[in-house]
Amino acid sequence: MSGAAPSGGLASDQKIIVTPENALFGKVALVNPTARFVVLNFPVGHLPVTEQHLNLYHRGLKVGEVRVTGPQQDDNIVADLVTGDASVGDDVRDK
Repeated sequence: MSGAAPSGGLASDQKIIVTPENALFGKVALVNPTARFVVLNFPVGHLPVTEQHLNLYHRGLKVGEVRVTGPQQDDNIVADLVTGDASVGDDVRDK
């Protein structure tokens, strides 16, 4: 047996690189279909900025786009529906 690492394994001198995810990811908390706005909920400290465009996904399929308008309260922020429709629980993300 040689001292080489088996194929597919890590040799002892290799380093693992972990890259943090910087993408925004939240959920639709409330929908007002008449006024065409939604309230979005994000993890604390990871809110989008005003005028930012985000995509809406329902069960993994893109269903619309929103534009963040505010106001913001705690980890919730209001956004206008630009295209498509939204449902409570839909995912919202920037990528």
